[in-house]
Amino acid sequence: MSFAWDFVTGPMQYAFMQRALVAATMVGLICAVLSCFLVVKRWALLGDAVSHAVLPGVAIAYLLRWEFFTGAVLAGILTAVGIGFVEQKSRVKEDTAMGIMFTGAFALGVLILSAIRTRSQDLYHILFGNVLGVSDRDLWLTGVTGAVVLLAVWLLYKELVWWTFDPTMAAATGLNTGALHYALMVLLTLTIVASLQAVGIVLVVAMLITPGATAFLLTTRMPPMIALASLVGVVATISGLYTSYYLDVASGPTMVVAATGLFFLAMFFSPREGIVWRNLRRWRAARAQALEDALKHVWALEGAGNGDVAVADLAHSLGRSPRGARRLLVRLVRQGLASVGGDGLAASLTGAGRRRARQLVRSHRLWERYLVDEAGLPWDAVHGEAHRLEHVTPETMADQLSEALGHPATDPHGEPIPAKEGGVARPADRPLSALQPGHQGLVTRVDDEDPADLRRLAALCLVPGAQVKLLGVGEYGDLEVRVWVPGARDGLPARAPRAARVPRELAGKVFVREQGSVPVQGRQAPQ
Repeated sequence: MSFAWDFVTGPMQYAFMQRALVAATMVGLICAVLSCFLVVKRWALLGDAVSHAVLPGVAIAYLLRWEFFTGAVLAGILTAVGIGFVEQKSRVKEDTAMGIMFTGAFALGVLILSAIRTRSQDLYHILFGNVLGVSDRDLWLTGVTGAVVLLAVWLLYKELVWWTFDPTMAAATGLNTGALHYALMVLLTLTIVASLQAVGIVLVVAMLITPGATAFLLTTRMPPMIALASLVGVVATISGLYTSYYLDVASGPTMVVAATGLFFLAMFFSPREGIVWRNLRRWRAARAQALEDALKHVWALEGAGNGDVAVADLAHSLGRSPRGARRLLVRLVRQGLASVGGDGLAASLTGAGRRRARQLVRSHRLWERYLVDEAGLPWDAVHGEAHRLEHVTPETMADQLSEALGHPATDPHGEPIPAKEGGVARPADRPLSALQPGHQGLVTRVDDEDPADLRRLAALCLVPGAQVKLLGVGEYGDLEVRVWVPGARDGLPARAPRAARVPRELAGKVFVREQGSVPVQGRQAPQ
């Protein structure tokens, strides 16, 4: 406790550190308030432009023995007016006008400074700040200037916020946006002048951007943003001052480094925009999605085999290792959604697990139906989107979706949509590849996992509701079939019978309800 107290109060035994602390606090506060408007307005380059443009004014003030304040303010205002003049009188845009003016003014200042040989140390402080050298007079100048800036922001707060967020609407309602434009530039110039002694011309840009950018990552409302930016600015300047004292390094750059560090902390750990929390939320969502996918696969395998599901079968269905499938089963058991046999090699769903799996499958297939029927997407483009939506769709929304669609019985790929309560009517079908030559069947459903396969099936008219007759098997195992579509199905027109050759692997993804050996009816398509 004594060490912490000495750490805080030790530097304050010196009068120059007391003045530096007051100056740093004022600079952090003033710059932070204005930085919020610059960040929201996307005027970061303007802060850079005006801060560099005051350099020739400072240099001329040196030569003429004027006050820094007078030369800096005049140079800043002239630059602000010059940016507007170039933008209005030429074809270049605002950012280009800023770049031209600030580089030209800064170069002019450097040229003037190169002619001054006797005050190089003082000029270094103007460029990079010397808060430890703040005099009582400088302190009063910073305080008065800062008070003027804060008072102007308070008086024009509503107008500035409105113009910052929506300048078009502000102009339409009668606000003098031109006056607000130049008012903000004047306030920016005064803020830069107030910060010259503390952080210098070069580094003041960071203090005019970083606190507002940090607060922008933490909130979406202007009043909290200003409060947070002010806190960041004050903490950065004070912590930078103490760090520079104990490490015996330059104060201005240390303050800027502290502000930058706070920005990166917010960028990584902000609850709203932080990279760490965002990735953590994605990771949790991916884990939950993987668990629900495992739940659906167990449910599907139970329905196919009418019994407990082996871990090896689940691993094959999920495309995971047996160890990974076993970990998912352990999580399902912990949540009361599944139970595992005594040997740990087979599992079955509990009542709660079956209900949740049925809800997921129902939501998935309803979304596929909606995306094809209402959104007009092709049937090969809806599986992935429906898979994403099923995990974020509450049961009440699925009910509303079903009602809006007229309670469809199947999805676009022919899979039955489970009822809200009870089981699912599974069609009595088998793969097309299992059909005997000379027999025909009705296509009931197709495998919807591979979009490329779905596009091939659509081109062959092998869609739910199509009639198909197996004519024979080719030399390389391909199936020679005759396909026709009695009526339009899912955006596909009715098709007359036509011959087609279907690879055996693709035929295994088409399921038909066999109708025996029946001659093909209707007009035959050209061979």
